Amino acid sequence: GLSQLEKVEWIIKRRQENVRYLNEALERHNDILQLPKYSEEVSYLAYPLVIKRPDLISRKELRMRLEEEGIETRPLFGCIPTQQPAYSHLKKQYRWKLPNAEFLGLNGFYIGCHQYLTEDDLEYIEKTFNKIISTKLGNKKES
Repeated sequence: GLSQLEKVEWIIKRRQENVRYLNEALERHNDILQLPKYSEEVSYLAYPLVIKRPDLISRKELRMRLEEEGIETRPLFGCIPTQQPAYSHLKKQYRWKLPNAEFLGLNGFYIGCHQYLTEDDLEYIEKTFNKIISTKLGNKKES
C-alpha cells in the first residue's frame, strides 16, 4: 500500500507512455476501434477500446482471439439498467432508451496498460491486433 506512493509518479508516467504507444500503434484501425483520448491528467487503470463496427468484428470474437494469443481482456461495463442482472426489473422500462450506454455495454472492453508492460509486450499487442484485424477483415474494412 503505502510503499507504492513512493513510485506513484513513475507508475502514472509509465501507464501514460503505454497508452500513448498503443494509441499510435492502433491508430491504423481507428475506423473499427475507438481508442481512448490521451491526456496527461489521467492515470490510466486500463486501456479501454470500443468496437465501432461490430458488423465487421464482434467484441466476443475479438476478445476471444486476443485471449487465445495471451492478451487478457475484460468487458468495459454493462449498461445500467438494461445489461446488469441486479437491475433486471428495469430492463423493459429502459430498453433502447439509452442507445450510447447500450452500444458501449455491448462493444467496449479493456486490455492492460500497467506499468510493468515492456516494449516487447507493447509490440506484441500491436502485432496481435494487426494480425487479428487483417485476418478477419481482409478487404472488408474498406466497405
